Amino acid sequence: MSLWEAYPEIHEELIKVENYMKKAVPSRKKILTEISLELIESGGKRLRPAFVILGAKCGKYDPEKIIPLGAAIELLHTATLVHDDIIDESKLRRGKTTVQAKYGRDMAVYTGDYLFTKAFTILSNKTSFEHLNRIAQGVKAICEGEIDQYEIKYNTDVTVTDYLKRIYRKTAVLFAMSILVGAYEGKCKRKTLNALGKFAFSFGMAFQIRDDLLEYTSTEKIEGKPMGNDIKQGIYTLPLLFALQDDKVKHEIKELLSKKEHIEKNEINRVIALVKETSALKETKALKDKFIRKAYASLENLSDGTYKNITKDLLQLL
Repeated sequence: MSLWEAYPEIHEELIKVENYMKKAVPSRKKILTEISLELIESGGKRLRPAFVILGAKCGKYDPEKIIPLGAAIELLHTATLVHDDIIDESKLRRGKTTVQAKYGRDMAVYTGDYLFTKAFTILSNKTSFEHLNRIAQGVKAICEGEIDQYEIKYNTDVTVTDYLKRIYRKTAVLFAMSILVGAYEGKCKRKTLNALGKFAFSFGMAFQIRDDLLEYTSTEKIEGKPMGNDIKQGIYTLPLLFALQDDKVKHEIKELLSKKEHIEKNEINRVIALVKETSALKETKALKDKFIRKAYASLENLSDGTYKNITKDLLQLL
């Protein structure tokens, strides 16, 4: 959580969130406790619980409600990551061995399910039915986003619009849900709720586009996960979709991608090289920057203060 050390008013609350999670996850089954604590201690930016806190801080902040809600949202997010790693057969996450690689697929499924139940147990005790229903609807959208992704695997005819709809459900929804959970509990005014929701949506879209861009510009050492894994899994993201619009390279790219899961590492590297020969990375960055501008614009409707400044600073991450 080094990201938050510059913001002690958020960092201190996130430490409480982490401690709450550690107290919430123990099970009578020792292995579930062990895996759950490993996941919590594996780190991460804790952006989603931070969004819960930021939303609440824009209104009337009550740590007795917000700390558990932040913990529940992070447990939900962690559960989705565990399940993602099963589907993608990922070996690494944040530079560490994934649950499914270390303990096996079955144990990973049980752990993801267990974390979901823990999250909703917290939520059922700490928020109203109305807010719980909103969160459930958000989780439903996330699940549908994953199905969207599954249904278009290895499809080179996916459009940019299809991609944007998918990442809205898969990523942006959870950011928006996180900040709005906090803002609703903080009894923020309607104007503030609208501004925060639009900010978090645009942030989430830019966040996912940035993540997909790194697949073509970063390294395994930096990211802590294999590069080109999306290509092997048939998940064609924005840089590749833009490159497929270039007549100079699209036929060779399609020929390589036709090998689907049997594509070799050197062939994946060739796809990445072909993408870099086009304007795809520039176009991807331009769309990411468009969402960042939208996020900045939405913040103009917030009152000036510390938390508005922090949300602006977060956009520098992208």
